Amino acid sequence: MDLGLRHSDLARQLGVWTSTVNTWENHRFDPEVRHVPRIVQFLGYDPFGPPPSNFTSRLKAARIAAGLTRRQLARRLGIHPATVAKWERGEAQPMMDFRKRLQRKLGTQLE
Repeated sequence: MDLGLRHSDLARQLGVWTSTVNTWENHRFDPEVRHVPRIVQFLGYDPFGPPPSNFTSRLKAARIAAGLTRRQLARRLGIHPATVAKWERGEAQPMMDFRKRLQRKLGTQLE
C-alpha cells in the first residue's frame, strides 16, 4: 500500500522514530507489542495473519492486539506473568472466571 507518506510522516502518526519504521520495513525487527494497536488502526486491518484457531493462540493474539505484554496483562488480572505464559503455551488452562476476566480485559471472545 503506497499512501505517498514519508517514513517520518508515518513515524509521527504511529508515535515512533523514523528509524523504527525503517527497521520494520526492512524486516530487521518486528514491532513491539505496544505499537500493534496503532499499526492495526492506521492500516485498517490486522497485518499479522488470520485469526488463530485454538485458545492459546487466540489469547496471545488478543493480548498483542491490545498492545499488552504478558507482564501487563498479568498485572491487570492480579496474577503472576508466568501464569499467562503457561496459558499461552498450552501448559495450563485458566479457570472459567479467569477466562471471563480475560475476555473483558482484552475486549474479545476467546472461545
